[in-house]
This record gives sequence, structure tokens and C-alpha cells, in this order.
Amino acid sequence: MAAERRRIFHVHPNNEVGGSDIGLVRLIEAMGRERYDFTVALPAEGPVTPLLRAAGARVHVVPMMQLRTLPSPIYQGRYLARMWPTVRDLAALIRAERAEVVHTNSLYCLYGGFAARLARTPHIWHVREIPPAIPVARPALGRMVLGLSRMVIAMTHAVSGSVFGGRAADPRIRYLAEGIDLGVWSREAVTRSVRAELGIAPGTPVVGFVARLDPWKGLDVFLDAAAQVARAFPDAVFLVSGDAPGGMEAYRDQMLAKGAALGLGDRLRFLGWRYRMDDIPALMADLDVFCHTSIAPEPFGAVIMEAMAMRTPVIAARAGGPMEIIEDGVSGLLSPPGDAAALAGAIEGLLRDPARRRMLGDAARARVERRYARDVYGAEVRALFEEALAGPLA
Repeated sequence: MAAERRRIFHVHPNNEVGGSDIGLVRLIEAMGRERYDFTVALPAEGPVTPLLRAAGARVHVVPMMQLRTLPSPIYQGRYLARMWPTVRDLAALIRAERAEVVHTNSLYCLYGGFAARLARTPHIWHVREIPPAIPVARPALGRMVLGLSRMVIAMTHAVSGSVFGGRAADPRIRYLAEGIDLGVWSREAVTRSVRAELGIAPGTPVVGFVARLDPWKGLDVFLDAAAQVARAFPDAVFLVSGDAPGGMEAYRDQMLAKGAALGLGDRLRFLGWRYRMDDIPALMADLDVFCHTSIAPEPFGAVIMEAMAMRTPVIAARAGGPMEIIEDGVSGLLSPPGDAAALAGAIEGLLRDPARRRMLGDAARARVERRYARDVYGAEVRALFEEALAGPLA
């Protein structure tokens, strides 16, 4: 007789196609429905819902306001007013689902820990973000996370150091990066040409940026670097894949205007959401160089790992998680955050040296195979959840 599946309850505060959303889908896929029963609470229907259901999870909509650092007393007042009713609703659902452990999938979701405490259920807090360095608030948040959790999962040491400071050595803190299906994220699996779809001639240098158009992702740095590179490589094409999340459309419009003012013309292509998650392997495969340009420390940088899996040479900002993914000069290059001139110099160096691009791409693929393959990741995440299910940690 097969053993009963362990019942895991996930709380996630968004329903978008960002890193934490896709990270939750990959976590559930890697754990496997054979051994675990998954319930996910989301604030609304959205693009991640069908992906979670396809992975075997039951999805419940529980309205949850997002925790934001907005200077708005009205918003913060509404958040506090809704906090405890939301916690009670989640606790009732946790009990109804007979959950054995609650997993909160974002630092910026305060509901899961309190709901797990109310439902008397062990809690895992998955910290995927580096919060703003607010002197009193950040240490208090770190203490709360530890106080409400049997285990804390941090994506990188950059994350744990920022949230917990001197308490980052707490034995309840574990580390789990990310994992991807290397059968999907492989040049051999690509059967289409994005260059052909976009009308880019063979042999044209193509440099790419893939991210949502949020100011901290540093698209302005990429555009300034592109303008410099375009002077040295007049035929180069620069692709910006992604669009503005809700409320940031004005920033996207500013970047469109900036690209025009820099004189890049049709060498700069804003692709919007033309290429979605399933299309990104093909897009990455057709880039000569991929640029990651966050101006604030990135907690991890899944898009970096994805480009590396496609053997695409990466230049990433030298801060936060990317420093733990890339071996500088071996499996990619690191560049000072916000320094467009340095980024442009690195791009130009790679465009002039196809052999080095191949070397970096091959080393990047090998590193992803060693550290971020889905079977490796799946074993790690199952071990963490089994440890949390087994009983109290020190």
C-alpha cells in the first residue's frame, strides 16, 4: 500500500510571471506529486494559476493585499485593517486542507507565518528578496521571520545577510537556490529561430536584456551601454524582452523615449510580452551576449541561470546573488552595478572574441548542470521539507 502523500500548504502573495512566481512552480514540479499533496493560496487568478495546476497543485484564491513600502498612510492603514481577517481566512483553509506544513513563498508575505501559528502548523519561510535597508524595520522583519518559522530558506547568502545580519548563522536558516529542467533549457531543444522571426540577418551581433521593466532592473544602464556599443558595432541589434508591471507604465515610456533620444533607431527592439516564459529558451539561444543590469543587489537572478543553461555568455551586475552564480571570468563576467561604460566595454570585448564567448558559454552550461539541474534541486528541496516535517529544529 502506497504511503499517504505529505500535505504542503503554500502561501504566495502575487500571481504574475516574476521570479518568485516561477520559483514556486519549479519547486512544486521538482518535489513531485507522487510524494506530496500541494495546496496553494493566491490573492487572485492570474498567469501562474494554470502552471500550478499543471504541476498538480490545488489553487485557492484568498484576497491578500501586497506588502509595499509605499509612503502612503492610507495604503498601509488598509493593509493593517485587512491583515488579521486575511490571517484568519488562511488559518481556516490550512486546517480544512489538513496541512502538515505551511510554506510562505516570499519575504513580503506576512500572512503565512501568522496563519500557520494560528492553525498550530509548522511554518517554513522562503526568503527570496533583499529588502530595503530601513534601519529599524529590516532587523525587526528578520526577527519576526525567525520567530514565526521552524525553518527559513534563503536563496543566497546575500539574501540571508541582508535580512538577518549577525543572526544569519542561526541553525534554522537553510540555503536553496533554484533549479531548472535542462531538457527544456538546452540549445538542442530549440527548434525555431527568434532572429528569423524578428527579421535579423544571420551574423548580426545581438545583445539582449530580459526582465520586467522595473526601475531597479537597470534598463537605463543597458540602453546607455547599447548606445556606446552601437558606435563600435554599427550593425548590432539590442533586444529588450519584457514589459512594465502594473503601475510602472510611465517608466517603460521613459525608457522608450530614452532609446529614441540615444539615436538607436531600429537597432533597439522593445519586444514587450511578445516572448513569454516558454519562448525564452529560444530567445536566449539567439543572443550573442546577455546582460543583467540590476542597480540594486539581486537576491538570486534566475534569468542569469537560464541564459547560462543556454550557453549564452552573461555579463551581470557585481552585487548580491549573481556573485554566487557566476565565477567571474570563467562562467560569465561581472560588471560594476550602474556602470554603463564598464558594461559596454565588456560587451564589446565579447563581441570581438567569438572563442571567448564559446568558452564562457560552455563553462556556464557546465556550472548549471552541476548546481542547478532540476534533479539536484529536487533532492535538495525534498530534504529540506522532510527535515521541517520531522520536528523542531535547533
